[in-house]
Amino acid sequence: MSVTDQERIRNRAFEIWQSEGCPEGRDVEHWQRAEEELTAEAKLSEAPAKKATAKTVSAKKTAEPKPAKSTAKPAAAKRAKATVKA
Repeated sequence: MSVTDQERIRNRAFEIWQSEGCPEGRDVEHWQRAEEELTAEAKLSEAPAKKATAKTVSAKKTAEPKPAKSTAKPAAAKRAKATVKA
């Protein structure tokens, strides 16, 4: 682990400690949680961009179904056609 990684973990652990109201005796827990969060974040950022883009595009396609086309004629068109015949 590089010095930069340790600094990032230390800073995140400090943020966690502060967000929990500065409790005593939980420094190891905060350090481990910070390590886990930063490791997970690094794994997500290392994922290939193409795969993420493809998943996003396919998710959008399945999430937004196309509206069904209506074969019914508008009422005004029906009335116009009826008056022409009469």
